[in-house]
Amino acid sequence: MNATPSASQMAQDYPASAIRKVFERVASFDDVASLTVGEPDFDTPDHVIEAAVESMQAGDTRYTPNAGIPELRDVLARMYTEQWGRDIGRADVMVTVGGQEGMFLALRTAVDPGDDVLVTDPSYANYQGQIHLMGARAVDVPLTEDNGFIVTADQVEAALTPRTRALILNSPANPLGAVVPEVELVKIAALARAHDFLVVSDEVYERIVYDDVRHVSIAQAVPDFQHFLMIGSLSKSYAMTGWRVGYIIGPRQLLATTIHMKEGVTSCSPAFVQKAAVAALTGPQDVLHEMVASYRSRRDVIVEGLSAIPGVSCTGANGAFYVFADISASGLSSDEFVERLLVDHRVAVIPGTAFGAQGEGFIRLSYAADVATIRKGIEGIAALMTAMR
Repeated sequence: MNATPSASQMAQDYPASAIRKVFERVASFDDVASLTVGEPDFDTPDHVIEAAVESMQAGDTRYTPNAGIPELRDVLARMYTEQWGRDIGRADVMVTVGGQEGMFLALRTAVDPGDDVLVTDPSYANYQGQIHLMGARAVDVPLTEDNGFIVTADQVEAALTPRTRALILNSPANPLGAVVPEVELVKIAALARAHDFLVVSDEVYERIVYDDVRHVSIAQAVPDFQHFLMIGSLSKSYAMTGWRVGYIIGPRQLLATTIHMKEGVTSCSPAFVQKAAVAALTGPQDVLHEMVASYRSRRDVIVEGLSAIPGVSCTGANGAFYVFADISASGLSSDEFVERLLVDHRVAVIPGTAFGAQGEGFIRLSYAADVATIRKGIEGIAALMTAMR
């Protein structure tokens, strides 16, 4: 008999994170300019922390309803009623333990084992893992640099299969910085209705957009659209990544089943974290505006710096805090480029292949870092490109 039991086949086959591999590699070097982490470099606003402390001191440390405390659900309902121009009530909102649980529960609501889930390539790496946990099959929607990596309805339609039950839509996008225009959202909504699939819309970066670009939710673009579950989070917008507070908004008859399943996953979200979320959403918004202005300034530095390097290009970067840079002129694969950049120049970035096969020849850089680190990263990339001529 085996002394140690084996893990399930699903657990053994769970896709490894290439991003984690880079993190572990970077840890063995000193004085590295890291442009890897997709996390705000700001502290959580003081009034948000104070609200959590007051809540804990008041005894808000017990179980909460599966769907979240009524106060937070009502705040979110009012906010999106105004933002989307459609009637959102408390029953259309549930609170989750970060956007990750939101995505997990939304996919669990949308698909059964054996179903197909359309997902853009490149896309946020954890989508593949969550689709795997559903026992579903990921079907790629290839994106290209020529239109700034914006997913179109034509691309979605071309990827449809008889078993398509969901599309994961991410705008503003990680790792691409792309924002899907309203005209494409309207067309994608029509496809979802015609082919009866759910759009799982990951909008955790919705407040981080720049210039004249406007983020529009698919639920906003088509006010009577019902084939959606929208994933939101306070992690990126309010520098609350470690708080783990997110939410799902969707049609109440659909969301009722999602709320029911939360009991078997995390049961509920902490009350004091939810009170902190209320404070973030209803309190002063100047900190949010300052963070976005800072990201915009850093975006300009990194895009201008990379674009000035012969053989490097980067398009889009209209939202979130990432650029997806084309380094194929170096003659190196994405993995080779990242390794040489780290070893020879002490600069850390993520290979484009961490986000899908279409990412070959690209690297992702996060500009949620100080300007000095960004400039050092640009200098390292310039030096490596020069060495490879």
